[in-house]
Amino acid sequence: MTEAAALTDADRRIGTVIRLTAAMAEITMPNALAAAGRRGLAKGTVGDFVILDCDQQAVLGRIVETGIRQTDRADLDRQMEVTATTFPSGRIQMLASIDKTSQKVARGINCQPRIGDAVYLADGETLAKTLQDALTGGLADPTMIDLGTISGLENARISIPPEKLFGRHCGIFGATGGGKSWTLSRLVGEVARSGGKCILFDPTGEFAGRIPNAREFAFSRATGAQRLGRFPYRSLAEEDLRALLTPTAQAQLPMLRNAVKSLRMVEKLLDPDAPPYELTDHGTHWTFQVMNGQRIVGDIHVEQRGTILKAGKSRVAYGMAELQLGDIVGSEICNFDIHLLASQIRHECVDLFNRDDDRSFGPHDQRQFTFCSSLIIRLETYLNAPELACIFQDDGDDVCAAIEAFITDPSAGALVLSFKDVSFKYNTRELLLNAIGRYLLRRARSDAFRNTPVVCFLDEAHQFIGRSIGDEANRVTLDSFGLIAKEGRKYGLTLTLATQRPRDVPQDVLSQLGTLIVHRLTNEADRDTIEKACGEMDRSATAFIPALSQGEAIIVGPELPAPMPVQMTAPPPAQRPSSLGPDYQSAWQRVTDVAAADAS
Repeated sequence: MTEAAALTDADRRIGTVIRLTAAMAEITMPNALAAAGRRGLAKGTVGDFVILDCDQQAVLGRIVETGIRQTDRADLDRQMEVTATTFPSGRIQMLASIDKTSQKVARGINCQPRIGDAVYLADGETLAKTLQDALTGGLADPTMIDLGTISGLENARISIPPEKLFGRHCGIFGATGGGKSWTLSRLVGEVARSGGKCILFDPTGEFAGRIPNAREFAFSRATGAQRLGRFPYRSLAEEDLRALLTPTAQAQLPMLRNAVKSLRMVEKLLDPDAPPYELTDHGTHWTFQVMNGQRIVGDIHVEQRGTILKAGKSRVAYGMAELQLGDIVGSEICNFDIHLLASQIRHECVDLFNRDDDRSFGPHDQRQFTFCSSLIIRLETYLNAPELACIFQDDGDDVCAAIEAFITDPSAGALVLSFKDVSFKYNTRELLLNAIGRYLLRRARSDAFRNTPVVCFLDEAHQFIGRSIGDEANRVTLDSFGLIAKEGRKYGLTLTLATQRPRDVPQDVLSQLGTLIVHRLTNEADRDTIEKACGEMDRSATAFIPALSQGEAIIVGPELPAPMPVQMTAPPPAQRPSSLGPDYQSAWQRVTDVAAADAS
């Protein structure tokens, strides 16, 4: 039998078109009745894929409703005992067009069916091959990501090129127990197996030791094969620091900004490779002679521990250095010794002008220092807080360096970063993950991933995207992964979000996701969110979502000709995430056994 004939095999005919709308078709289904003793012979039920024969063209559809006429319902029980005279009918959602000669699938309905056209059940192997050819786009021996089998069809395995799955970002959605975590683990394993590179952000630790040959780092506490990691504060954005310290807008924020600028200036002044000014060592401190062309402007005084003295010192020299070193002083990241920040804030508390010399700073201002005392206390507390040790202390490996090593190593496929033991106190978890996202985006903008594309997998995405931290004066939106979704694709950095609460993900981020893998969702607001985010899914398609079985998902995307229900291939047992709940049977039985032993 030829492939073209297989689309319209006479043995698989189930009915005839009797009514049409722009996107739906109603058909007779004479063999769909589950008569007594012949249920296994019935053909056609909700969820089946069908082919509407339109001569040279065919239309791929899916049965979304079956039923019988209202007038025949009273006789249904009696007719099931004898030869049936009542014929069911069904409604079909038309999904895509198929050229019967070339077997090419096209999005949309290129040829409208007519009344009387025959309808056939789709053959699984033929349909899968037709869809597979459409996905590969004529590529010879392409790298493919195996997904699973088309639901309800035999021999209908489906796989997709990574460009079409991850190229426009991806979303994995599903309620607890629907198979979301297994799908995430499966895709991470497929990326590594295919020679790609991916970074998995694991907030719960359920993927620890589950990804073969992955490099694993954990923040705050490492177990097993994990290495203890830290995010170097010198890669932290200044606005993240402000969100953490929450300085008051009128008194503390200006002093904090000035102190940060001063410490950045010190980093450049003490640069052994390219010092900008002539240095003079005075034993307890250094002076740097600032020049404007050939004219001496004045000196900057720096304590040998690394802070700039301002009380009574040249204001003009400092201002000139700030202009000349603007690229360094105006940096967005905390590229300075943060452990000197409290001392530098004290030095910033001076009068702006000296009464005797308006070219110099005034004396120490105790009033300003009093206003900043609470900021200094918070800063010193945070620098020594165990919850923030993964940022401000030196214990563990530099995760930024680990990411660079991972990218440049051709044999490395997966990097897992565990946040399981990172505290929620001080918003540490949100701040840390957002900072890593900012770092990746900065590297992407510098073309670090142009020739080595990286896929970021973010589990429990609703905890981190669209939220903000800090008070009203220092509110910082956790937008790094949202920015990756909006602009990372053109730099070779793509994102795969996984969440059980798609309604909590901002619409501007959802709209950037090209491919959606939707497992069972029972919340109506979540289903409405998916429907709004994806134009290919209407009410007929989303109606299947609450009834999806474990591991089954509807896959939607601009590269797919139609929404496809797929039974996702389960990851190998060793790769399955440890997402099971508590074992009540074992735990409670032990208590019962101990009580029984004590009683005896």
